[in-house]
Amino acid sequence: MGCRQCEGAESFFSGFWVKRELRSYQRSGPRKTTRWLIDAIKARGVEGATLLDIGGGVGAIQHELLESGAGRATGADAASAYLELVEQEAERRGHRDRMTQRHGDFVELADDLAPADIVTLDRVICCYHDFESLVDRSTAKARRLYGLVYPRYTWLTRAGNRFLNVFLWLIRNPFRVFTHPTHAVDAMIRDSGFQRIYHANTLTWQVVLYER
Repeated sequence: MGCRQCEGAESFFSGFWVKRELRSYQRSGPRKTTRWLIDAIKARGVEGATLLDIGGGVGAIQHELLESGAGRATGADAASAYLELVEQEAERRGHRDRMTQRHGDFVELADDLAPADIVTLDRVICCYHDFESLVDRSTAKARRLYGLVYPRYTWLTRAGNRFLNVFLWLIRNPFRVFTHPTHAVDAMIRDSGFQRIYHANTLTWQVVLYER
């Protein structure tokens, strides 16, 4: 991968923490914001739908939607440790044959990925420096629904991300986290032909679903 941010993600999301995240998902299901997004998508109908899950971590959205009737899922992630766990969990759940995983920077991979009925980015925009390219290339892949979880643009999230970036600098990892302006992200998505049909907040996160 030519992206320094993605190279940092490869080393940051690995080992103990990734396995711990999978154990948490197996024990308690998707985290709250992910569950909200999944439920909002399911409410619009997923039977036979195709899914493109960008930066999907342990694959919670893929597993849950496939088990709710989606036809096929493709995952793309810069961290290979996540992809390995997604495949292991899919094998355990019995739907490995309906999944495809791609390793790398989605912006670089986009030309080789087919459009999907549903595109999701769960805590991904905050992990990418060039949100314009990420949103532009990912909305172009969504035929029907486009869902995302990303930080609210508040002083709290900006301060928290600055603190985390200092830690990443100290350990000499090029990975950084970002708090992109909500109005700019929303405007790009709407300009791509989508309307917002669901929006929910926690103190630091927002869950949004758009429909074309």
